[in-house]
Amino acid sequence: MNELQVTFDGRSYTFQPGQTVYIGRLSDNSIVVSDPTVSRRHAQLSWGPVGWLFENLGQARTFQNGQEIKQVIVRKPTELSLASPQGPVLHLEPLELAGSQATFQGGPQAAPFGPPPSAPQPGFGPPARGYGPPAGGYGPPAGGYGPPGDYGPPPGWVAPGGAGSRPAHHEGVGDELVTAFEILIPVKTWLKDAGWHQGLRLLVIAYALLPLVFLALLSSSSSLSVPGFAYSLYVAPLWAIAFWLLVRPGRIAALEIYVGIAIVIWVTIWLYAVTVNINDQLVNAVRNGNFLAALAVGYNEEITKALPILLAALVLLKFRATKLDVRMWMFLGTISGLTFGILEERLYTEMAIAQVANASVVSQADTGVLDFAFRVFVDGFEHAVWAGVSAFFIGIAINYPRRRWQIILLGVSMVAVLHGLNDWSVSTFNSYWPGILIQAISLLLFIGYTMSASSIERQVRRTPLFRGDSMAMDILPEPKDPGRS
Repeated sequence: MNELQVTFDGRSYTFQPGQTVYIGRLSDNSIVVSDPTVSRRHAQLSWGPVGWLFENLGQARTFQNGQEIKQVIVRKPTELSLASPQGPVLHLEPLELAGSQATFQGGPQAAPFGPPPSAPQPGFGPPARGYGPPAGGYGPPAGGYGPPGDYGPPPGWVAPGGAGSRPAHHEGVGDELVTAFEILIPVKTWLKDAGWHQGLRLLVIAYALLPLVFLALLSSSSSLSVPGFAYSLYVAPLWAIAFWLLVRPGRIAALEIYVGIAIVIWVTIWLYAVTVNINDQLVNAVRNGNFLAALAVGYNEEITKALPILLAALVLLKFRATKLDVRMWMFLGTISGLTFGILEERLYTEMAIAQVANASVVSQADTGVLDFAFRVFVDGFEHAVWAGVSAFFIGIAINYPRRRWQIILLGVSMVAVLHGLNDWSVSTFNSYWPGILIQAISLLLFIGYTMSASSIERQVRRTPLFRGDSMAMDILPEPKDPGRS
């Protein structure tokens, strides 16, 4: 037998003499090559008098050892590259070499093969003096050797999906356009790309589509709080990514994820069960410019955000003997603040939309729209900044406990006072500039702690004031980087 084994893309195919093997992108090819640079009917392999012959059919080319070829006899293991020298590779290997080892250099104008001397063909009878070539020498009969298709498809053969009556080995304009389209817009290649496993690409798609999804799903809602809640949830993950980049808390493992989820649940429950009820008793006094009432609101809301951080830190220390890095607590504090902001924004965005709806002049409508945008994009960010600062102090207090409660009180009080001043300035001054100044101070504190957290912790570790009464603490070796202990 003179079988041919073809290996492509890790799969092996075996073909018998007499079979015609088609190679290309079409699904009915014997060997389907999905690469868009390959022709739809790229090549064929056929059995002839001298063995297996490979012929290029399509517009795309074929290369052997970097050189373009049109035809080649497969007399030994051969590797061919389709479309380009770096294209998909076919490995061809005859399992039993044909008797003839004739050399063939093919091309569009190459002379056809004659039969081997030992193989008389129909139409070539023996001359009077024994076997020998006819007067004109050996050559093929008018119709070629063997059945049509030994060296190519029969005349007029049309590739499936082709146009008109053109032969399969000449791709038309339609095929060329399909090939060009698949090269320039390789959708199949994109869908198989491992790059989809990267979350950033999926995040970009989600953030591009979500506003349209909101329109489709929420346009019939009768609650004014729905738009603010939806868009607050939309913006919060972006702020969380920004905080992660600023704080650099390190790797977030399963433990940190569980703690974060617990913090979100705690803030949600505590806000509606406790915080809102206390604020309701103070709101009128704050609107009348009472600073102490504004300060009480500041403490009420900052404790709401700081309390789950403190409880989580104490639980981990008590039951798991685990201390998280100060930066991690700072990042988890921002998550607590974002949660608080999302829940609070529902009320304020509802008020802003009502102001737009009831506006009698353009300036009132403009103010309502700007207030809505501020609440959606910045309100949660402000709460996260304050909560991140207090969480930094909680992290220091947990890891270095000698002045634990004083440190916690200092951290919560700093942000509570800033929070109270911010609320008081809104009701007292007919200007946004005092609030801008307070927010600038808050940001200075937060970003300062993100930059110097490790340095501050090293100094705290060295100082007996925070660790104990003995100066011997100064000579203890300190780790290069603070982390879990």
